[in-house]
Amino acid sequence: MKPKITLLLILSSSLLFFRPSLVKSESETIPTIGEIQNIRQNVRKNILEQKEKRDTAKETMQAEREVRKAEMEKKKEEIKVKRETFRETLQTEREARKTKMEEMKESFKEKRKAFREKIETIKDERKKLLTEKIDNRMSTVNRNQTDRMINALNRLTEHINKLQERITQAKENNIDVSTVESAISTAQTAISSVLALVEQQAAKDYAFTISDEANLGQSVKASYDTLSQDLKNTQESLVKAKEAVVVAYKVAGTLEKITPTPTVVTP
Repeated sequence: MKPKITLLLILSSSLLFFRPSLVKSESETIPTIGEIQNIRQNVRKNILEQKEKRDTAKETMQAEREVRKAEMEKKKEEIKVKRETFRETLQTEREARKTKMEEMKESFKEKRKAFREKIETIKDERKKLLTEKIDNRMSTVNRNQTDRMINALNRLTEHINKLQERITQAKENNIDVSTVESAISTAQTAISSVLALVEQQAAKDYAFTISDEANLGQSVKASYDTLSQDLKNTQESLVKAKEAVVVAYKVAGTLEKITPTPTVVTP
C-alpha cells in the first residue's frame, strides 16, 4: 500500500510541474491582435505593390505599342509617298512622250500621204492590193506587239507595288530593307525607260518607199526588216526590265532569313 501512495504522489507532482510549461507553449503559438494587424497590413502592401507593378508594366507595353504604331504609320506613309512619286514621275514622262509622239505622228502623216499617193501609181492591181495588205499587216503587228509590251509593263509595275507592301511589313519587324529598296528603284527605272521605248515604237509608221514597181519587193523587205529589228530591240529592253524585277524579288526573298533587329525601349 505504501509504494502505491508514493507513486501517486510522484505522478501528482509531475503533473503540477509540467502543466505551466504546457500552457505557456500553447499561448506562444496564438498571434496577438497587433501581430494579426501587421500581417494584414503586409498582405495589403504586397497586393498594392503587385498592382502597381502590373499597372506600370501595362503602361510600358502600351507606350511601346504606341511607339511601334507611330513608326509603322510613318513607314507606310514613306512607302505611299514613294509610290505616288513614282506614279507622278511616270505620268510626267508619259505626258512629255505624248507630246513627242504627236509630233512624230504629224511627221508620219506626210509620209503616209506620200505613200498612199505612190500606191495609186502602181499599175499592177495585184501588186497594189498586196502592197496595201502588207502595209496594213505591218501596222497591225506593230500595234499588237506594243500593246502586249505595255500590258507586260503594267504587270511588272503591279509586282513592284506588291514588293513595296512587303517592304512595309518587313519594316514593321525592324528589318533592314535598304538592299530591296535599291533593287526596286533599279527595276522602276528600267520599267520607266522601257515604257518610253514602247510608246515611241507604237507611234512609228513603217510606210515603205515606192520609187517604181521594179524595186517594190526590196522596199517592202527593207521596211519589214526595220520593223522586226525595232520590235526585237524593244523586246530585249522589256526582258531586261523583267530581269530587274526578278532580282528585286530575289533580294526580297532574303528578308525572311534575316533576324529582325530587336526594338530597345528605354524604361
